[in-house]
Amino acid sequence: MNLRMKWNAAHSAAKLLPSVFALAFLGACQSGPTEGEMAARSEADQLKNELASRDSLIGEMALSFDDIEKNIALMDDRERMLGESAEGELNMDQRQKIVRDVQLMNGLLKESRERIADLTKRLDKSKVETGGLRKKLKELDLMLATRDSSITNMKEELLARDFQIGQVNEQLSAIELEMAKREAMIEQQTTQMNSAWYAIGTSKDLEERGLVTKSGGFIGIGKHSTLSEEATVNQFNQVDVRLANRIPLTGKKAKLITEHPANSFAIVEEGEQLAYLEIKDPSAFWRLSKYMVVEVK
Repeated sequence: MNLRMKWNAAHSAAKLLPSVFALAFLGACQSGPTEGEMAARSEADQLKNELASRDSLIGEMALSFDDIEKNIALMDDRERMLGESAEGELNMDQRQKIVRDVQLMNGLLKESRERIADLTKRLDKSKVETGGLRKKLKELDLMLATRDSSITNMKEELLARDFQIGQVNEQLSAIELEMAKREAMIEQQTTQMNSAWYAIGTSKDLEERGLVTKSGGFIGIGKHSTLSEEATVNQFNQVDVRLANRIPLTGKKAKLITEHPANSFAIVEEGEQLAYLEIKDPSAFWRLSKYMVVEVK
């Protein structure tokens, strides 16, 4: 290649350089986000974080609500059992059990109220729309206030029976409370497993109470009674199937509305009057249904 040709090639390359640099600069400018894009991205990230924070808070509060409701249910169960066990003369073991249960109720009440206070503070600091959550907190707080009043009344009754105020007002440590809760829940589950419910009444009484429904028959004759699906557990008497071998009856005749194997029980009379229903085989008797309805005449 001669000298002139080399000069022409170099001159052409030199003229192209500004265009190359311009294109490179333009491409670099176009590859970066604009201010509007950066603002939109920042807003999207903020919204994403707020939604994640909201979902986390709602999830944690749902779990806390469940725990508080379990505490309330456990308090109700302890109160019911205390009402039954505190009657009559008490030996030392029974008194210690009562004191332990009262201390457990103290701890459950304190723990639940502290959790409500903590949840309320977290809601106050959050940007979450919290109308429903606040309503639930108020409902739980009201339920705890009712239990607090019941516990106070129960303590007064125990003090009247020579229980020591220091014992019934004592707060358990966190470890002691957790152990007491676990023991109470096991006891509660055992009681539930061995619980059954019964109701006794005349045909008219059982129907008016909504415990039975009648169907079939002809012009009111030959109707068949069955346990109503609308009946609720608080309409029945609760018994421990391990202990309830005899259910007192009154009247002259009795028949079972609910289904139980015929060889698992006997209706015992004294003279011309009913005396009691004897459960000869508890396991078989309650196998088909944990509810018993007896119609008497």
